[in-house]
Amino acid sequence: MVLRWQFRTCSQKCRSAITLLLFTGCAGAQVGPPPPVPEVSQNSLEVIQVPMPDESASQNQADRINLDTVQAGEFDQGKMWTFEFPPVDYISETYGFRPDTEWFERARLGALRIPSCSASFVSPNGLVMTNHHCAREFISQVSGDGEALLDQGFVAENLEDERTVEEFEADQLVEILDVTDEVNAQLDLVPQDERAGARAELLDEIKARIVEQRGGEDSGYEIEMISLYNGGRTSAYVFRRYTNAKLVMAPELQIGFFGGDPDNFTYPRYNMDFSF
Repeated sequence: MVLRWQFRTCSQKCRSAITLLLFTGCAGAQVGPPPPVPEVSQNSLEVIQVPMPDESASQNQADRINLDTVQAGEFDQGKMWTFEFPPVDYISETYGFRPDTEWFERARLGALRIPSCSASFVSPNGLVMTNHHCAREFISQVSGDGEALLDQGFVAENLEDERTVEEFEADQLVEILDVTDEVNAQLDLVPQDERAGARAELLDEIKARIVEQRGGEDSGYEIEMISLYNGGRTSAYVFRRYTNAKLVMAPELQIGFFGGDPDNFTYPRYNMDFSF
């Protein structure tokens, strides 16, 4: 709009100059014909052959590379076994004797489970040995007025001197019942999405039945339902529970205490780490 106004108000000489300028600009901006594209003969094209990789050679090379640099060991999972499947062959090869069923039963009946610890029968009359720290709570419990049995130690000279321990439980695994087939047969009748709840109810029923067979709730037996191998085996562990425990002997704390870095990384070091 401004250009038109200036053009209209310009003189005749001015209009002639602008017209000449526009004509010259347009003429200078004229684009010539595009440059010719050279023709390429089909005969002049060269086909390059790219060799395909030798798959057999690549496979052979891959076979020579050991990608599994971490080999699984026989005992990567530790050396803790259940009594259902003891490593008889390993024991025979390593220690030179082959334990039979009677040997494993004797070992099982000689072991005890006590609060937060383990223990063992060491006499046919019920004498039990455990670690010192496993009995410290009970050593303090049976200390009388003016006594410091935990610090001073305790020895019962005869049966009458033994001191009754309260709130003590020792469980002896007396029997292992395999109920896998019964559980699987019942669960096969239940829809997949209901099996978790059905399994829990079924195990409770089996447990109650075994308790009743053993004489009821006050019979002194405890039943635990144990699942192993991701549910591949289900067993009922029958424990006989002892509660009438007495303290027989415990060394002084300074000689019985054992544990922590000072003990684990110092040798030789000697402690009477036991209690009866």
